[in-house]
Amino acid sequence: MRSTFHTLEVGKRGVVAQQTALATTGHNITNANAPGYSRQVAKMAAARPIEFPGMTRSTNPNQLGMGVEVTSIKRIRDFLLDIEYRNQNSDLSTWIVKQETLSNVEGIFNEPSENSIATSISEFWNAWQQLSKNPSSTDLSARTVVQQKAIALTETFNHIASQLDTLQNNLTQRINVKVAEVNNTVQQISDLTIMINRVEGLGDNANDLRDQRDLLIDQLSTLGNLQVIETDDNYQVIFGDVMVVDGIQPPTEFTLANVNALTRGEIAGYVESRDVHIQNYITQMNVMANTLATGKIEVTLPAGSILPPGVTIPGAVMDPTNPRKLAQDTKHTVDGLNGLHKLGYTLQEPATAGKDFFVAAGGGTITAANIRVNPEIVDNLANIAAAMRTEQVTQNGVTTEKVLQGNGDLALLIASLAEGKFDYRGQNGAITNEGTFAGYLQSVIAQLGTDSDDAYRMVQNGTLLSDHADRLRQAVSSVSLDEEMADMIRFQHAYSASARVMTTIDEMLDKLINGTGIVGR
Repeated sequence: MRSTFHTLEVGKRGVVAQQTALATTGHNITNANAPGYSRQVAKMAAARPIEFPGMTRSTNPNQLGMGVEVTSIKRIRDFLLDIEYRNQNSDLSTWIVKQETLSNVEGIFNEPSENSIATSISEFWNAWQQLSKNPSSTDLSARTVVQQKAIALTETFNHIASQLDTLQNNLTQRINVKVAEVNNTVQQISDLTIMINRVEGLGDNANDLRDQRDLLIDQLSTLGNLQVIETDDNYQVIFGDVMVVDGIQPPTEFTLANVNALTRGEIAGYVESRDVHIQNYITQMNVMANTLATGKIEVTLPAGSILPPGVTIPGAVMDPTNPRKLAQDTKHTVDGLNGLHKLGYTLQEPATAGKDFFVAAGGGTITAANIRVNPEIVDNLANIAAAMRTEQVTQNGVTTEKVLQGNGDLALLIASLAEGKFDYRGQNGAITNEGTFAGYLQSVIAQLGTDSDDAYRMVQNGTLLSDHADRLRQAVSSVSLDEEMADMIRFQHAYSASARVMTTIDEMLDKLINGTGIVGR
């Protein structure tokens, strides 16, 4: 015999189920703008009917339904779309960092401008050109200009090198900050994983906790490439090549030693920017500074030049009357401006050969960071060599070799280095390039512009791809207020109908209980 109250229970279950669905809808609506929130759905199914097969079942045919029940509240999420978004997000973050870095490098080079390295080197060559026209010992104005333009050039090298070094150090600090951010995020993910295991161990769905964890995973994907592995009994996160989260185990610390394993994300972008891009331009500047001072270059020494004592040129034809005097124009390879400067004569008396024009502060190999004008030239303009000819002057019976007044052959030769082809050597000493100084600088600036444009284009493309991937997953997971309003009305009507069933049964029971057995009274 079926219970008289059976249908009342069916109605009650309908009310409870629709109320749960309404509560879920309300939860969706209130979290419509919450970052990382995934809409939730109350899954309903027919309850287990009575008259289930068994020894105690009634002989009456057919099963009788027991209404509806909410089997679970699930969040709507597409794991594959999450993977796609995180991959695109990591790629985009990499290029954003590169673009920012290259933009800073462009600002450091400041090309073209009045204070750029190109302007400084051009003014330096022009100063030598003017000195070749006015090498007089009585008017030192042209030498003053050479000295000041040389100092300005070295200071420009020093400034660029210092700025690039500072930028490198700043990126190192950012890497340290980002590594700390990784570990902080990983700790939160680990804590949430433990909480999720506790909640779901009781049979519930930890939807909101999972949303929080996925949002943290999204944030972590900005920092580097990661992989999430989830099974029925475990949850693992691999960041780079480190399994930072492994279920309920304590998280593994991500350290600076692990950053080189990252291939995407902000940290990978910072590492590549620091160790590849910036280092490349530091190397290029070092090559330029070193080549200017000591790089191999072929020059043509004019006939009549007097070689300093102890200097010989293999194959040179010398004047029979003076074993140090070139009888004809002679090609000779010198070690940059320093080597050429030592073939000329200063204003000192007796005639004195020039010294290294550029030196390294503190000694060692000349780089962009340490290149300086020789302090002896800074302190005394007379130590700037401009002439290549001398004469013998006899006074009071004493013959002295002096600089031939008005001769500016060396200054003119140095000025011609602007169009000369230097050999540019890498750190291993091998020739990596050859050409004019201005041409080499232009190639460096052109490469910087190309790299910067490529980074900008990749950021634009990456933004489109990342936004597209995010739109796809939002189409699945985000809350649509229109849909939620429609569901709210649907559940409201179902709730009212279930309540009406209960009211009807209540009226029937009232009739049965209070209206039966009173006939004839």
